[in-house]
Amino acid sequence: MKIRLPRRALAIGSALALTFGLAACSGGDSEGGGAGDAIVAETAFNLKTIDPHRQFEFTGSTIDNAIYQTALEFEDGDLTKPTDGLCSYEMSDNDKKMTLTLKQKDAKFSNGDPVTVDDIVFSFKRLQGIEGNPSFFLDGVTVKKVDDETIELISKNPNPALPYILPNSSIGIVNAKVVKENEGTTDENDGAEQFLNQNSQGSGPYKVETYDADSKVVLTANEHYNGPAPKFSKVVLRNVSAETQVTDIQSGQADVSFDLSSDQVETLDKNAVQISSLPSTRSIYIFNNTDEEIGGPTADPNFRKAVASALDYEKILDLAGENGQRMASPVPNEFNGAVPKDQAPDRDLDRAKKLLDKAGYDGEAVPFHYASDQAVNGMDIAQLAQTIQAQLKEAGIKLSLKPAPSATQLDGFRAAEQPMGIGTWGADYPDPSNYNVFVPGGSVAERVNWAEGDNPEIDKLAAAATKAEGDDRGPAYAELFQATTETGIWVPLVQPVSTVVVSNRIESYVSNADVTFDFAKAE
Repeated sequence: MKIRLPRRALAIGSALALTFGLAACSGGDSEGGGAGDAIVAETAFNLKTIDPHRQFEFTGSTIDNAIYQTALEFEDGDLTKPTDGLCSYEMSDNDKKMTLTLKQKDAKFSNGDPVTVDDIVFSFKRLQGIEGNPSFFLDGVTVKKVDDETIELISKNPNPALPYILPNSSIGIVNAKVVKENEGTTDENDGAEQFLNQNSQGSGPYKVETYDADSKVVLTANEHYNGPAPKFSKVVLRNVSAETQVTDIQSGQADVSFDLSSDQVETLDKNAVQISSLPSTRSIYIFNNTDEEIGGPTADPNFRKAVASALDYEKILDLAGENGQRMASPVPNEFNGAVPKDQAPDRDLDRAKKLLDKAGYDGEAVPFHYASDQAVNGMDIAQLAQTIQAQLKEAGIKLSLKPAPSATQLDGFRAAEQPMGIGTWGADYPDPSNYNVFVPGGSVAERVNWAEGDNPEIDKLAAAATKAEGDDRGPAYAELFQATTETGIWVPLVQPVSTVVVSNRIESYVSNADVTFDFAKAE
């Protein structure tokens, strides 16, 4: 979720773009690293499809980033400033209309057909009409062709987030003519998914050669791509466990590894590989249910604030590995609208104990739910839960750990039946409005029974943030999320890192906040 923004490079306070270079080494075979014109990457597949208007998983996003171009993009990984892609854009003063103008008139699909306004309109309408997982990106948006160079996107309500949404690979532009010839439509009757899995129809630097969602996807260079030709004409992406990735990247059988934890990275020979630790767009937090019948003490603001004061955040940060970051709100630090991380709370056990006295907490055990089989960017959630339990015990708070498989835990959380636990959130797009789910009445807030009207002050701040325009949006959202965090209903813990390990055979590469590893720019 490209951005999903699953993906990121460490350059805090900058455009978050890194280019790395080292001397090249040789070796390998045609299916391993060092194959000359092929680059081999390994990840544990989270892959259901590479139909861009249906895919919503990390592996699918990684592949489609290389295959499809988008109307807009983020330059050098700067998620705070959308820039021109296939099109340039202009927003109306009320943020209800976006005008797109075709800019890259030399762009061509992999069969040589030119990219036209009709292809962009079809792609947008197909995304909306087939009602796949990413269809919500263009909810409430009317797509209108004005002429052969111009498109209008008209929203029912002000939609300042739209420029931040369009760079997503799930809104990749497809060859309308070819897709229509292969059962493609703009409604639920669309039948082009299987065709697109085997026969990609993009204008990006690569096209699909073979697709097997269980084992391997192979890409080859798009000879009609209008940008610089990739130095590696083939990309082999293999479905491999993290444990095997350690062996393969060390031995030279792979060039890129996406899934290694900080502990696994520590085992590697640093003279044989390059390591890029990048801020992810994932947020890890504690949630507290506001319903006293469900949460008991968690419904009391003093108890919640005691929890926030009792945590040893620096030790939690150690679990995330090098370059993990504190968070002062659920919004990642690199996003517009984030609360500065230096405003995150510090541990204060004396304050925690005083707050517990005010809450009348008598030491009763609080059920603490978490996914026992989940790791977020290499950070083990079970280990985190045990660490939190030990830290809160020092303040006199007793947690009863309730581990469960991810699906089971998530079902209980969504049903608003869990008193307390660990939650995670991954950005769908890098705009603070994507985090309105945490304000009263939002979809995540409903999971802790926090309804609109429960906190009139925050409701007012939410309304003000929604109405804010231009440069005023960031500060307005930061004020909203600071107030939201101060309730203690959400206790932000850490923004983990996404680590990419690259063999020394790769002389230079680009890894940034928008694209974890840019295959087309590797040399």
